[in-house]
Amino acid sequence: MKLKSVLKLIGVLGASVGSLAAINKGIFALAKKNNPEIEYGEYYEWKYGQVHYKKIGCGKPILLLHSLTIGGSHCEFTKNIEELSKKYTVYALDLPGFGYSDKPKITYTAFTYASFINDFITEIIGEPSMVVASNGSGMFATIAAKLFSQNVTHLTLISPNGISDEMAKNSDFYRRTILELPLYGTTIYNYHSSKRIIKQFLLSDGFYAPEKVDKTAIDTFYYPAHGTSTNVRYAYASFATKYMNMDIKGYFENLHIPICIIWGEEHTTNPIENMDILKELQPTSEFYIFEETKMFPHYENAEEFNSLIMGKMQD
Repeated sequence: MKLKSVLKLIGVLGASVGSLAAINKGIFALAKKNNPEIEYGEYYEWKYGQVHYKKIGCGKPILLLHSLTIGGSHCEFTKNIEELSKKYTVYALDLPGFGYSDKPKITYTAFTYASFINDFITEIIGEPSMVVASNGSGMFATIAAKLFSQNVTHLTLISPNGISDEMAKNSDFYRRTILELPLYGTTIYNYHSSKRIIKQFLLSDGFYAPEKVDKTAIDTFYYPAHGTSTNVRYAYASFATKYMNMDIKGYFENLHIPICIIWGEEHTTNPIENMDILKELQPTSEFYIFEETKMFPHYENAEEFNSLIMGKMQD
């Protein structure tokens, strides 16, 4: 190939890369600009950056931990926070790497988050707390409740992962590294966090009732997915390559606190059969099945969920 042709090809590739980078940056900027309900609460200066959280209410503390899906944030509990705050002090946060929290370039693991939960309760809440954890964050809460039992009084898990999930393999290191690349990783993330893909996810796996997948529900996940910067690709890379996964059965079996398990009966990606495994490990715990819900019974059937949680702790 002649030098002139090579230079032309390099120019075309360079222009394409530059255009793609600009598009990625524009997606985040536009989402931030158009966010109809962008509200900033307080920030906890953790060792890996600032963690965004909201505190509302008075009474005994409840810490709400969102799922690990793209767009996971405190907004997932938008139908629960106000009601629960009538009786308790509610702490609803965005886990490091998610929502409006900082997104450091680290490998995000279950132990990273378990350590964070303990630090947050110690330094911000200031007293032992009830922890309510949704889906993937149930792994982190379970580990924290076992390793730092002095800080967790009650544990409520909403269809927790870590029961039959695959763990990261050595080969996943290379895939994670690729997903962390600025151009490629951000492009892949922007595809999976588009409104179209989020809507598809909510229709297929998130919600049981398709009529509930409205603009409000989609925005609940879309805007937090683009909360701050493109560095969100780091947490996504760890999630997509299973680095966040942990087998929690051993931890769960050895817990000695009140436990409540809630499961969406129609959950597809984490089927209700996994609840039976937890029943064998902790038969004296409380187990509740929410009919006609999938991953987010606290969103799809907020009234019943709130009523249940309100009765978990006695003043």
